[in-house]
Amino acid sequence: MEEDKTNPSLIVNGDMEDDISMDLSTIAVSGVWSYIGGWNAKAAIVEQKENSGVNNSRCLAIIALDEDTDVMFAQKVTGLKSGGYYKASAKVKTDMIDGGMGANLCLDYLWAPTSGALTGSHSKWQDLVLEIDDVPENGEIILCLRLGNTAAASRGLAYFDDVVLKENQDLYIRTSKHFRLVVSQDLVPISDQLIDEWLANMDDVYECYKELFRGKVPFDGKIISIRSKEIDAWAYAGNPIQWNKNYIYESLQTIRRGDWCFGIMHEIGHNFAPYISSATYAWNWNEEIFANFRMFYALEKLNAKVITTASVVQADGSFESQEKTYTGSELLQLYKSETDNCYDRTIGAGRAVEMGNALCYCLIRIKETYGWELYQDVFEELYSIPRNEEQEKNMNQWQKFEYFLSFLTKHAKVDTNELFSKQELQVIKSYLSTQQ
Repeated sequence: MEEDKTNPSLIVNGDMEDDISMDLSTIAVSGVWSYIGGWNAKAAIVEQKENSGVNNSRCLAIIALDEDTDVMFAQKVTGLKSGGYYKASAKVKTDMIDGGMGANLCLDYLWAPTSGALTGSHSKWQDLVLEIDDVPENGEIILCLRLGNTAAASRGLAYFDDVVLKENQDLYIRTSKHFRLVVSQDLVPISDQLIDEWLANMDDVYECYKELFRGKVPFDGKIISIRSKEIDAWAYAGNPIQWNKNYIYESLQTIRRGDWCFGIMHEIGHNFAPYISSATYAWNWNEEIFANFRMFYALEKLNAKVITTASVVQADGSFESQEKTYTGSELLQLYKSETDNCYDRTIGAGRAVEMGNALCYCLIRIKETYGWELYQDVFEELYSIPRNEEQEKNMNQWQKFEYFLSFLTKHAKVDTNELFSKQELQVIKSYLSTQQ
């Protein structure tokens, strides 16, 4: 394994050529590999194999043929930059690994970041990579070579060799007031200036959400990272917002055309869900609807532009999928008539089917009469009610909808039929009553 002198590995004995103790240890220490066991360690055999590593060198092996296990070797690494970005990698082979996470790299704490899982049988060396973004203030991490994982135990054979930990120099990083974009360099097709302008737009979106919730913000106001990841969705909210790397390049391309990015605005909206004040979800029958509703507030306030796919009715009554651009409140048209679950094709047509965008349209329609201040008042009260998960789990979506409606009518000082027609409520109830 040739050493990169400009960015050296921070792992000691990563090629496994020096002797490693197979004795069970209670802690990981700096500069050596320690076997720290794990769940059902008695089912595992650990060995330092001769002539079984890369190019017939030595390697580490974890063997559990008869029972599932979750065990690991670990090495403490010190002197890292707090808040820095690092990348661990290893050559891994497997044989007969069945179930669970299989062979993987991870950090040593519950639900810690984990590399991809390697299961089944792989006679050729595979590369596992773990990106590490959460280096604590003391600059120390514990890197683990693992068979199995928390609630994902495995059995089989796993071989590890050529373990490396380096500063991650493959990243593109730009920071604004509220956000930090952290993605692979090869996923960025536009200039720093355009990225900075887009992040400034996202700062404005954040400020709009803050305004809607009268000063409440997620994560104690800390900067929110937007991070490229290999995930099974377009993106996930949180900190970081995880952005599927397969969609980033194309999404950033549309920023050239003035797009603010519907998907990322939506995920930022999720970050302003009731958990930011440990508040009740007894009214939140569908968080996807409310993420879009929050986004509409920002779009309208900022006259922002989004480019997305719409299902547009044709002259013959059929529907065609088209790319459309919406500016500010024009997005209401999408929710009213240009998706499969829009108002005109569900509630407006008397159809009790999935109606997420239709209900978003209805909420915005109420705003047209009573203004955004109504929702600010409603959210201020709802976000002050402590969470009661026992109450929430016994409510279906219709009951949550009714609960939310009670706050709307209270603050608008009107009856329910001023907000929805009887026919609309009948259709809404028919569907939401079937949804938990």
